[in-house]
Amino acid sequence: MRIFGIIPIPSPRRLWKIKWLRRPIIWLGLVILCLAIWFGLPLIPWWPMSTIWLRATVIGLMLTTIFTVQFVKWRRRRKAAEALEEQLVERAPVGDGKILAERMTEALATLKQAGGATYLYDLPWYVIIGPPGAGKTTALANAGIEFPGSKPDAVEGFGGTRNCDWWFAEEAVLIDTAGRYTTQDSGAEADAASWTAFLDLLKKGRPNQPINGVILSFSVEDMMNASETEIAAHAATVRARLAEIHDRLKIDFPVYVLFTKADLIAGFREYFASFSASRRRSVWGATFQTRDRNAETWSEVGAHFDELVTRLSDETIDRMSEEPDGVSRIAIFGLPGQMALMRENVTDFLRRVFEPTRYKTNAILRGFYFTSGTQEGTPIDQVLGAMSRGEGGDARAFQPSFFSGQGKSYFLHDLLTKVIFAERDWVSHDAKAVRRAAILRGLGLGLTGAVTAAAMVALGVSFWRNATLVNQVEADAVSYFGVAQPRLQEAVVTDPDPNPIIGPLNRLRDVTAGYADPREQELWEGIGLGQRTRLNAATKQAYSDGLERMLRPRAILQAETDLEAAILARDVPRIYRLLKVYLLLGGKQEGASDDVAIQSYLGEVWRQTFSDIGQIDEREALEGHLAAMLELDDDRQISIGIDSELVAEAREDITDLPLAEQAYAAIRDRAINAGLLDFDLSDRLGPATARVFEVADGDIETVEIQGLYTFEGYWGFFLEELTNARQRLEDDKWVLGSAAERVDYDGQLAGLEGQLHQLYRRDFVQVWNDMLDSLTLAPMALDAPGFDALGSAASTTSSPILMLAQAVEEQTRLTRIYEIIDALDPAEIAANGGSLGDSMGDAAFRRIYQQSGLFSRVVLDSLGNRGKSQEQVGSSGSAVAEDAQRIQVERIAAAFEQWHALARGERNSRPLDAILSIIDELRNNRRLALTAPSATDEQVLQTVLTRLTGSNGSLPPQLAGWLNEMDREFRAVAQDATMSDLNRALNEEVTQFCAQFVAPLYPFGNGRHISSGVFGEFFGSGGRMDRFYGQWLAPHVTRTASGIVPVPGSPVGERLNAQTLRQFDRAEAIRAAFFSGNSSEPQVSMFFTHVSSSPSVELALINVNGASGRTGPGDQPVKLDWPGEGAGVVIELYPQEPGRASDKKFGDGRWAIIDFLRQGQTRVNGNVAEVTHQIGGRTITYKVEVDSTTVPFLMPELADFQCPTSLE
Repeated sequence: MRIFGIIPIPSPRRLWKIKWLRRPIIWLGLVILCLAIWFGLPLIPWWPMSTIWLRATVIGLMLTTIFTVQFVKWRRRRKAAEALEEQLVERAPVGDGKILAERMTEALATLKQAGGATYLYDLPWYVIIGPPGAGKTTALANAGIEFPGSKPDAVEGFGGTRNCDWWFAEEAVLIDTAGRYTTQDSGAEADAASWTAFLDLLKKGRPNQPINGVILSFSVEDMMNASETEIAAHAATVRARLAEIHDRLKIDFPVYVLFTKADLIAGFREYFASFSASRRRSVWGATFQTRDRNAETWSEVGAHFDELVTRLSDETIDRMSEEPDGVSRIAIFGLPGQMALMRENVTDFLRRVFEPTRYKTNAILRGFYFTSGTQEGTPIDQVLGAMSRGEGGDARAFQPSFFSGQGKSYFLHDLLTKVIFAERDWVSHDAKAVRRAAILRGLGLGLTGAVTAAAMVALGVSFWRNATLVNQVEADAVSYFGVAQPRLQEAVVTDPDPNPIIGPLNRLRDVTAGYADPREQELWEGIGLGQRTRLNAATKQAYSDGLERMLRPRAILQAETDLEAAILARDVPRIYRLLKVYLLLGGKQEGASDDVAIQSYLGEVWRQTFSDIGQIDEREALEGHLAAMLELDDDRQISIGIDSELVAEAREDITDLPLAEQAYAAIRDRAINAGLLDFDLSDRLGPATARVFEVADGDIETVEIQGLYTFEGYWGFFLEELTNARQRLEDDKWVLGSAAERVDYDGQLAGLEGQLHQLYRRDFVQVWNDMLDSLTLAPMALDAPGFDALGSAASTTSSPILMLAQAVEEQTRLTRIYEIIDALDPAEIAANGGSLGDSMGDAAFRRIYQQSGLFSRVVLDSLGNRGKSQEQVGSSGSAVAEDAQRIQVERIAAAFEQWHALARGERNSRPLDAILSIIDELRNNRRLALTAPSATDEQVLQTVLTRLTGSNGSLPPQLAGWLNEMDREFRAVAQDATMSDLNRALNEEVTQFCAQFVAPLYPFGNGRHISSGVFGEFFGSGGRMDRFYGQWLAPHVTRTASGIVPVPGSPVGERLNAQTLRQFDRAEAIRAAFFSGNSSEPQVSMFFTHVSSSPSVELALINVNGASGRTGPGDQPVKLDWPGEGAGVVIELYPQEPGRASDKKFGDGRWAIIDFLRQGQTRVNGNVAEVTHQIGGRTITYKVEVDSTTVPFLMPELADFQCPTSLE
C-alpha cells in the first residue's frame, strides 16, 4: 500500500517484525484499549457502566491480567534459560573440553549481562551437522562473526569436535555437533545414544521451537573425490539424521547446505584472491525464492548450479586480465570448468538427501552454498586428475604447491548473518504446539470475528431501532399537531368543556417514548446510539406544556365558573372548597400543595359531565391527564392569571364558614386518594345482582359508595383524620387570606371532633339511603316458565336481597367493633406478648399502642379499660374517649337499624328469611300455573301476594317498596294474561274477518259492495262484533250515554284501548240502525214521497235493488225495503221528451242507495232525508223516511268504522 501512490506503507506484519517497534505498538494498543473502555462503557444502556469505579475496575483487572500473563511467561522463559544453561554446563566434557566449558560459562555470563536473563532463550538456534573433517568448526571460527567470550583460535588443532560446541553469537546460537553424530561409524550404539540425548536436550530446553534451522556442512573434497556409491551412502546418512531431527523435535526446519573447503577446488584461490573483504563476505550459492515450504527445491539445484558456473565464466576474462601471473591466469581460466565437473555429484547428492518418499518426511532444502574458512592443503585439479587417472599417473604430480598458513574466509559472513540468521522464523513450531496455536488462533479469530459481527449487528440493530423510534415520534408529533392545532391557536379559553382537548392530550400522552411509554432504554436501542432517554425527556416536557396550555386553563375556568355560581347561591361550604382549588390551580399560594383537593373537585365535575356508561374512558383519560399535570408542574411557574376580585369576594363570604365544614371538606378530598376501597354493589351482591336489581338512571354495575362511608372508611380513615384535622386547618389558613385573622380558631376547635362526626353522620346516612333509594327490582315475571329472577331473589344463600341486607349491616353497623373487642381475651393477648396490668407488661402494651394505628389503639384502649377497676375506668381519659366514640358510631348505626334487624339471627331464622320463603312460594305458584294449571292458581297467587306485603310496615322503606313493586307486577301479569286472551280472541274472531271481508268492501272500502249476508254476520245481532262484546268485553266495560267505558276498579278495563272501544260503539250503532230486534239480517224500510218535480214531469218510477214504485206529485209514499233482491237504484221520468235524458242510474250494487242519497242535494233531519236530483234538465225531489232513528246509509259510524286490531 502506498500513500498517494508514492510513499510505501509497510504491512502490519512487517511492522511487527521490526523489533524496536513492537514495544511502542503494544503500549499504544493498551492505551487505545483503555480509552475504548473508559469512553465506550458509558454507551451501554446500563447505569453501572457509566460509573467511574466500574470502568477503573475493568481497566485495572485487564492491565493486571495482561501484566500477570506476561510476567508468568517471562518467568517461564527465564527458568527455561537457566535450566538450559545448567544443562549446557553440566554436559561440558573433560580434557580440552574443560577449556571450552569455561569459555562457555564466560560466554553465558557475557550474554546474560548484555541481554538479560532470557536472552539465551530468545536467540535463534542452529544445529551444524556433517561428517567428520567437513570443516564445520573452521567455518564458524573464520566466519567473521563475533562470539562473546569465545576464542576460536584456542580450539585450533583440537582434532575435531568431541561432542558438540556451543557458539554464542550476538544474533544466534550455533551448535557445532561432532561429526560422529552424523556418520555414527565409530560406535554406532554410543553415537546414536549421544545423538538422541543431544536432540532430547534441545527439545527439553526449548520445547516449542528447539531449533531454527540445520546447517549441513559437507566438504567439497568429498564431492570431488567420492564415487557414486560413496555419495549415496553419505546422502543416506545425512537423510537419516535429518529425519531423526524431525521425528525427535516435531518441527519442520530449513536446511542450509554448505559445501566447505571450496579453496581445494583448483583455481578458487587465484580467482577470488583479489576480492575485497566485503566481496568475500557475500554469498556464493543459491537460496530458493519460494514461500511454499513443501516445494521440491532439490529439483532446481542443477539450474541454480549452472547459474553459478555461468556467473564465474562471465567474470573469467576480467579476472584473467587483472592477474599478472601466467600460472594464476591458467588457474583462473580453469575454475568454471572445475566447478562444472562437480555439478553431477552435487545435484545427485542433494537429490538423494531431499527427494521425498512415501514413508519418510523430507527435510526442506532452503539453499546450497560454497564457502571457505581458511586455505590449507593442496587444491585438487579435477581436469588433470582425470587425465592422470586416464594415463595411470598420480594427479598430485600435476598440482602446484601452495603455502600453508593464515588464510582468508570466503562467503561465510553474509551467509550466516543475512541469510540464515535473517530467516529465523522460517522454521515451524512443534506440531502439537502449532495445532494448539492454530486452534487458539482460530478461536481468537473466530471470537474476534464473532464479536466484530455481533458488534456490527448490534450497531445496525441499534441504529434501526433508534431510527424507527425517532421516525415514530416524528409521526406521532405530526399526528398530534394535526388534531391539536385549533386548540393551540386559542389565545383565550372561553369554554371549560374538556371534550375538545381529550383527543389531542391523549395523542400527546401516547407519543412513542412519551409520558405513557416509560419503558427503560432497551439493550438493542442503547448500544452507543440510544435516543429513548432524550426523546422521553423531550416528549414528557411537550406533554407538560400541552397540559398547561390546554388542561389547566379549562380547569381554572371551570373552578372560576363554579365559584361564581356558588357565591350567587350563597353555598358557603362549596365556596370554601372551590376557592381552595381555584387558588391551587392558579399557583397563587407559594409552598401550598393539595393535589387531592384538585383531583377530588375535578373528578366530581367530570363524573357529572361524562355520566354515561360509554363515557367512562373519557373521564378516566381526563383524570389521568390531571394527575400527570399535577405531577409535572412542581418546577413550573404558572402564568395563568386568576380573578383577584373574585378571590376577595369568596374569602369574604367564607369568613363565617365553620372550621368543621372546612376540615370536613379536606377530609372528603383526601379520602379520594387514600386507597380506600369503594363499596361496589354488584361485586358485593354477587353475579345475580343484575337479575334482581336495576337502577333507573344507569347501570347496576356502576353503583358504588365512596370508601369514606364504609366500615373501613370510618375506622381506618375518618377516625385517623380527626386527629389531623386541627393541624390541617392551621395549614390551610392561607385559603382565607387576611380574613383568617377574624376567625375564632380556638373557640371553634374546641368542639371540632363532635362537629365533624355530625357532618360525617349526615353524609354517611345520606349516601347509603340514596343508593338504596336508587335501586328497583328487575322484572320478576317476564322470564317464564323458569322464573329465574324470582329464584335468585329467593335463594337463602346467594339472594341479592339477602346479600344487600348483610352488606348494609356490615358497612353501617359501626358498633360491631365493640362486639369484636368484647369477644377478645386480654389474657390471651398478654400471653402473646402484651400484658394489661400495671407491671412490666405495661411497657409491652405501650409498645403495641405506639406501633399500632388509631384503629388498633381504640381496640387496645378498650381492652386496657376492661383490665382495670370500675373506678379506674371512670377516671381514665381513654374510657371517656371510648364512651364518646361509642355514642358517635351508635348514632350512625341507628339510622339503619331496620336493615340490621333483617340480617340478625341464625340462618333460616332471620326476619329476612321469612320474606325470601314467601318469594319462593310465589315462584312455585307461577311455575305450577304454567306447567300444571288449576282453577285455584289465581286464588293462591292473590293469597301469596297479600302475605308478601303484609309486614311492610316493619321493614325498611326501600325493601317495603320493592315488595310492593313485586306485588303490583304479578297482579299486573295476571291481568296481562287476561289481556292476552282478549287480544287473541279479538284477532281470531273479529280482526282477521274484518280485514278480509269487511274493510276492503264498499261502503267501508273502495272495493265491490259488501253482501248483506257478510254485513249481517259481522254487524248483526249475535254477529262477530256483538258476540265478542258479550263474551269478552262485557265483564270489563259498560255502556254509557257517552259510549263504552271501563268498569270502575277493573284492572283489565283500565288497560283497554279507548280507540278500540270506540269501534265497538260504532258497531253497536250500525247494528241498531240496520238490524231490528235480534235479527242478523239487515232490514231497512224506506218510504219515498214525491215531493216536487219539474212541471213537465207527470210521474216517476224509482227502483231500489229490484223493488220499484210509481210516484207523482201529491201521491202517497211508496215503501221500498233494502237490501232487496237486485242491485242499483234507477229513477225514470215521464213523459219522456225526445232529445233529453229521462232516467238516471245510481251504482250497480246493493249499496247504491248511498250513492242515491249522496249524489243529490240532500238534507237530513233525523230519520228523514230530502234529496233532489236533476235528470235531463228536469228536477225531482224525494223525501225518504226510514223506519229507524236515523238514516242508516248516511250515519257517520258507517263511514268512520275501522277494524279493531288490539285492545291495548
